[in-house]
Amino acid sequence: MSFKPYDILSALIPGFLMLLALMNFLGVSYDKDLVIAYTAIAFLIGFIVNTLSSWLEDFYFWTWGGKPSSNLLEGKSIWKVKFYDFEKAKNLLTKEANKENPSNDHMFSIAMRYANGLKDSRVQDFNANYAFARVLLTTLFVSTFVLLVKNYSDWRYYAILIPLLIIVWLRCKQRGYYYSREVLNEYLKAKG
Repeated sequence: MSFKPYDILSALIPGFLMLLALMNFLGVSYDKDLVIAYTAIAFLIGFIVNTLSSWLEDFYFWTWGGKPSSNLLEGKSIWKVKFYDFEKAKNLLTKEANKENPSNDHMFSIAMRYANGLKDSRVQDFNANYAFARVLLTTLFVSTFVLLVKNYSDWRYYAILIPLLIIVWLRCKQRGYYYSREVLNEYLKAKG
């Protein structure tokens, strides 16, 4: 089994952030002699948060007004992320689906087959960026809840955590749209 740097960082960073929030919540003080144990615990917590972020993906799509891939195929863009060739992509994908009225998910899965098979493509980087943003959003979402329960009367927690949560929520949404647009653009390039 081999780990890539992304695998380690995508578990450790959210894991340590969550560990700090839990230590605050439980009133446990930091002990420098336990750094190896903290690292192992952070990795496990990060793995669990990554799983939770995957499970919450439909909830995030709902808060974003729909799945980024479906919205782009319907011509619905967001601020900073536009996809102008949605009609061309949808027509090509509909023909390739060999099915009457294929769902946007079905069409996007066809585009993903093309995009994931290309060399020198940025799709995997965009996917990793989206997945990392999603796990950070989940980390901040859970940490905000934990910290606000413990510090409900301290306005400073609200002043810092709520704006941070909104910023990370928006950035995660953008990353989802960037990834979906990259897949669709790679599909269009492959189709010539």
